[in-house]
Amino acid sequence: MRTNKMWLLAFLLIILSSCSTLEEKSLMEEPETNLGAGAKALAATPTLHVGGKYLKDPCGNNVVLHGVAITPSPWFNGCQYGANSGYCTWDNYNVQGALNYNKAVMDKLSNPTDGWYLNYIRLHIDPYWTNDPGPAIPENDISRFNYNRLVTYTDQVIIPLINHARSLGMYVILRPPGVCPNRIAVNDAYHSYLKTVWTFLSQHPGLKNADNVMFELANEPVEILGTNGTWGSTGNEHFAALKNFFQPLVNIIRNNGANNVCWIPGTGWQSHYQGYVNNQITGGNIGYAVHIYPGYWGGVNNYQSFQNAWNINVKPIADIAPIAITETDWAPQGYGTFGIGTTGTAGGNGFGANLKYIVDQSGNVSWNLLAPDDLLHKGDPNAGTAFNNDWEACAAPVKQWFQQYASSNYPVGNCNTTS
Repeated sequence: MRTNKMWLLAFLLIILSSCSTLEEKSLMEEPETNLGAGAKALAATPTLHVGGKYLKDPCGNNVVLHGVAITPSPWFNGCQYGANSGYCTWDNYNVQGALNYNKAVMDKLSNPTDGWYLNYIRLHIDPYWTNDPGPAIPENDISRFNYNRLVTYTDQVIIPLINHARSLGMYVILRPPGVCPNRIAVNDAYHSYLKTVWTFLSQHPGLKNADNVMFELANEPVEILGTNGTWGSTGNEHFAALKNFFQPLVNIIRNNGANNVCWIPGTGWQSHYQGYVNNQITGGNIGYAVHIYPGYWGGVNNYQSFQNAWNINVKPIADIAPIAITETDWAPQGYGTFGIGTTGTAGGNGFGANLKYIVDQSGNVSWNLLAPDDLLHKGDPNAGTAFNNDWEACAAPVKQWFQQYASSNYPVGNCNTTS
């Protein structure tokens, strides 16, 4: 799975590095006050906290969120379809173009009038903004990381998107720039990089204790150097090392006075969590961020294989802490999704319906799709449902399910109201 992702990323970076400035596709910026009266009543983001195995609002109600991942970079904002496709909306570090497109996506996907009820985004601070420009490099290469660019574009791109999300009643799980290298180790260069990033982010006045902001501490660790000196992903010695890797990041965040919920990734591209039970991350407001695709755990395209894999890899930690599935998607071959599978039937064959069934049974799992393109045709905020509304692809069922979810387990700030 990971190899495919890295080839794709290398390809897209090469293309982007050679692109010239594009003619902008016009996307009118929506005013922050365009909500209807009914939507305004829901457009509130009371600060969430962790209580036991649940995410909770200030009134003690259990909260489960549903959303989409957003990456403000040209490739992930339509340019993957070609510079002249009509979907490529901006390039060349055009801040306003990035804001216009991603705000329009949020407007669309949180608008009940259009049948969309998403209430959070997973927001990536893409290396497009934080690396010095130059020849294409892998997304896990931090050699061109520029701290000053992190500061500048957090203020110019990330904070405005977070504020817009808040105006729509949407939470944000904020992800640091890039992805983990295939192997990480305590106190290695990547660990130091994450310490630098989270030291800055957790002190930023627009992020620290912001009511709608949570932190996902890294993306897709694969292997870690265990406390016994061996590389791996599932042994107790590897989870002990994960504890030693992520605990200092949480300590930095908490010592800076930030009590934002922190979502901790597992190894195996965020698929292994069982060993965290004996190596829990401490500091309060801790959950675990999981990725699930049809090809994970040897393939989970039927109920029994999916349930068995969940029980082994995720359920042990889901029994004691909240879970956020921060990447998933599926569609039959030919639609271009990362995950190849079908919706199928809960309890039978297929991926999507069994995903829904398993997380619903757990009762404490928030989840989001990989990209706007998994919900909207070509990720276009002016377009209809993706994949021709094919029920066997993720967009159509997710649109229906998220609408159903919107009637319960949503956060409230007025404690005379229950969710």
